[in-house]
Amino acid sequence: MKAFSWKAIGAFVIGIACQVWGAWDQLMTALVILMALDVATGFLRAFIQQQLSSKESFRGMAKKVFIFVLLAVAVQVDTLTGLNGTTRHLVALFYCASEGLSVIENSVAAGMPAPEFLREALKQLNEGKFHDGSHANSG
Repeated sequence: MKAFSWKAIGAFVIGIACQVWGAWDQLMTALVILMALDVATGFLRAFIQQQLSSKESFRGMAKKVFIFVLLAVAVQVDTLTGLNGTTRHLVALFYCASEGLSVIENSVAAGMPAPEFLREALKQLNEGKFHDGSHANSG
């Protein structure tokens, strides 16, 4: 029997990940990059505003995990319906847009200059978020 192989374990983990979240493509790369930028700008915003909170950071990270949970659900929907990745792509695109908006929101809130129309648009988006009592922050 051959010695323990990290390559075999790596291949197994990657195979499972692809089964759960679909193939790694440019959309997944963009989503992960936008999520990382949202986390980074969120920390910078909190630092600049002197409002660092481990509770809020944990809450934001938990929301990132939920994005991957929803992507896994979308992959299963695609598999069951034969939609060939359509649901997964739509879910991933939605969260790419959401994460991108959050990066912009964090930057503006941290004091970065932005055109007035962008500030007004962000203000309107924040006013219209989740009137059901849940928190509106995205991460």
